[in-house]
Amino acid sequence: MEIPTLTTGDITLRAIDEKDIAALFTLFSHEKVVRFMDIERFVNVSEAVQLISFFREKLASGEGMRWAITITGHNELIGTCGFHHINRTHYKMELGYDLLPSWWGKGIMINSIHRLLQYGFEELLINRIEAYVDPANINSYRLLKRLGFEQEGQVRQAFFQKGKFVDAFITSLLQKDYKYDMQF
Repeated sequence: MEIPTLTTGDITLRAIDEKDIAALFTLFSHEKVVRFMDIERFVNVSEAVQLISFFREKLASGEGMRWAITITGHNELIGTCGFHHINRTHYKMELGYDLLPSWWGKGIMINSIHRLLQYGFEELLINRIEAYVDPANINSYRLLKRLGFEQEGQVRQAFFQKGKFVDAFITSLLQKDYKYDMQF
């Protein structure tokens, strides 16, 4: 399986590779980016190298796909998005995403995820895309709601991260409910 290049408006989603090491390090060393994640802030560039290897392993095993988010015409990674926990037997997978804070509020993520959902439903023929979100991560929750995700419930102490148990909202979007022609 390969990561196809996907475009929408002025956004290009492309494969992540070694030229992205410095940008990945910048992204994941930012405290605001990793605040609600189960990883610590990067402190060594080798962590970005390991992350690329991790993404490649997940792709090779069919368990995940991750794209670099870039502005068309500028090849620098400003965020990532993709699918993990891909379950082809049940036609479902989980969504994940992150973006440099300097790009927040500019429509980058909603358009990137909309394009990714289109790929998942139309090309991969997935039926259900899930996303877990920390109840305190209001911006992420709002993003998912705008894209049509429905909250199905709250999973208590769903994850152990950064030394404590945290709850998560479980949200999902079904293929039959996805609106391909959404305008943002």
